Amino acid sequence: MTVLVEAALDHLGTGVLVATADGTVVTANRAALSLLDRPAGEDLAGGAVRDVLGDTFTATLDGPAAGRWSPRPGQVVEWQWSVLLPETTDEGRCLVLRDVSHRLADRARLRRQNRALAELVAMKAEFTAAVSHELRTPVTSIAAMSELLGEEVVEPDPLAGPVAAVARNAQRLLALIDNVTELARIENSAPAADRAAVDLAALAEEVVPAWAPAARAAAVHLEVVVPGPAPVDGERPLLRRLVDAMVGVGLAAADPGDLLALTIAAEGGGWRLSVPIGGRGGDRLFTSSPATADGVRHDSTALMLCRAIAGRHGGRLTTEPGPTGTVLAATLPHSTR
Repeated sequence: MTVLVEAALDHLGTGVLVATADGTVVTANRAALSLLDRPAGEDLAGGAVRDVLGDTFTATLDGPAAGRWSPRPGQVVEWQWSVLLPETTDEGRCLVLRDVSHRLADRARLRRQNRALAELVAMKAEFTAAVSHELRTPVTSIAAMSELLGEEVVEPDPLAGPVAAVARNAQRLLALIDNVTELARIENSAPAADRAAVDLAALAEEVVPAWAPAARAAAVHLEVVVPGPAPVDGERPLLRRLVDAMVGVGLAAADPGDLLALTIAAEGGGWRLSVPIGGRGGDRLFTSSPATADGVRHDSTALMLCRAIAGRHGGRLTTEPGPTGTVLAATLPHSTR
């Protein structure tokens, strides 16, 4: 049995040295010899622990203790003494040695990578903020000037169409800048600590009427289908923007004569907010939708914003098969308040 135990110990990558209570070495496996920088195959049995190990490990031989030791540059060994069979005639000591050099090197490399990632995230945030600021000023000027020109240049003036196109695309750029800025803010700020219960149904009843003029212009029927209060915990301005953006995406994808129903339904432990994106669907998801009554427009970044807002509130944004095509759905956890 003793031979089998010694053979098993020699197969371990962890060093094990066993000694009696008076400090006499009983056995040391192959890994222990290697970590202690002793010749392979050396028999330490019968030797005094203090002579074999020196002061590095024996200062606390009389009780449980642990520490780290670096036998050579680049190598770190963790050691630990344990008492075996305490207060018996067979009481002894066990020294366990583990080479943790690779683990510590991996941790150091991970810390370096995390620092580099943090610097990259900070750089991206600074770049987004700087570019958004630099773009907003000229684009706002273009939008204002084109609006003034639009009041002066009207049909049948041949410049009326180009001026309207400039105004329309200036508004589209402003919407894109707003969405990119909001995405950066969501990504680089922690969720609000004082979240309150927000009723998705009330938000829907508030948001959808603002889209009525755009829906009429697109010949799309717009309605809200809600079961009653649908409370979720979160930041009301962001959730309102989620609802608004989803309606905008659905309207951009709708064909004339379509019914666009913003539906809220209970699902599992939360609420499912959905709009159909059939009709022109994928062909129109990445184009601007008509403006709402307060001038808000939506483009491809609206989908990214929806996903970011849903994720910030512990939910998810998905596309799913629907009765007449594809459905865009945001699932959010039920309020715990």
